[in-house]
Amino acid sequence: MAAIAELGSEGKFVVPLGVLGPFSQWLGWPDWLREGTSLTGCGALPQRISMADDITVTANFLERGHGPELVRKTLETNRLITGPTASIIIRNAPDLEQALAHLTSLIDATNMNISLRLETAGERAAVSVAQKLPLGAMLDFVAAIRLVLVMRTIEWFLLDDLRDVALHLTLPHDALVEDALSRRSIDVRMGSSDNRICFPADWLDTPNPDYDASLWHIALLRLRKAEEVKGNRDLAERLRGMIAADLSAHGKVLRLKEIAAREGVTVRTLARRLAATGVKFQDIVDQERRRLVDGLIADASLPLGNVARMCGYSNLSSFGRAVQQWHGRSPGAYRDELARDISD
Repeated sequence: MAAIAELGSEGKFVVPLGVLGPFSQWLGWPDWLREGTSLTGCGALPQRISMADDITVTANFLERGHGPELVRKTLETNRLITGPTASIIIRNAPDLEQALAHLTSLIDATNMNISLRLETAGERAAVSVAQKLPLGAMLDFVAAIRLVLVMRTIEWFLLDDLRDVALHLTLPHDALVEDALSRRSIDVRMGSSDNRICFPADWLDTPNPDYDASLWHIALLRLRKAEEVKGNRDLAERLRGMIAADLSAHGKVLRLKEIAAREGVTVRTLARRLAATGVKFQDIVDQERRRLVDGLIADASLPLGNVARMCGYSNLSSFGRAVQQWHGRSPGAYRDELARDISD
């Protein structure tokens, strides 16, 4: 799957189960939920799973044709189908604008495949969906679920019909989904070119009669924690870029203390933040080295000793052990195999 391939090692990042929990429960926790994932066992899914498994479970729903059904159930249930932090934000924000602004921030921090954006233009406000990863047809379903949550948030504050709401979904036309939305007096346009929900901008000032300052404070602390985790994920990507750049330019592997100096933090702080991502520094180094080795070793004009030095190895022995571990053969044998593949 293109989205998982683009995630690379970031696919190991652990995220809350979120909406996949109630979706799976509605379907009776079928065994096929785990197909193609790293998840073992049967029954209920764990409360936290890797991002790669999150995407795969979602794809499993769609491959078995459950997308429209799950959208309808999300519309019809009395529950807010979301995680606990989002629920606290929605129920305890001081007004609708604060609820939507912080909800979109939370989704951006905890979701690696899409983001939501709240904007106002004149008398209209809108929340739109943008994809971070190449989701293909999965975007239709994921965007619909997120915008239904936004719609339910607006409904929570207004306590009234939604006749001034326009909902645009790329989700293909489904009569039952359209009927469920139309019963709320929403102007729904399925099969649209984009995913967004529009409503009067003055609704943003709608106060929350159930506003609770102490619970709102808890919501903000949880959001801050989620944004900190996202910052750690971004850190891992910056480290990857630094390591790749220095390898390519100088044939040198950066040490952790050199990266800490560039980041303006102590080695201990950098190590702690990196550990929080679940990605190991040495794994990043090995992945970038392997990427560079695989690009250079196919060039028969480059002596293997040069390839080793260009990839930051001090001697041929350590270079040979690495290639043997990656490809199950010596550098020379691997180069010969690549040459045969090209000639064939």
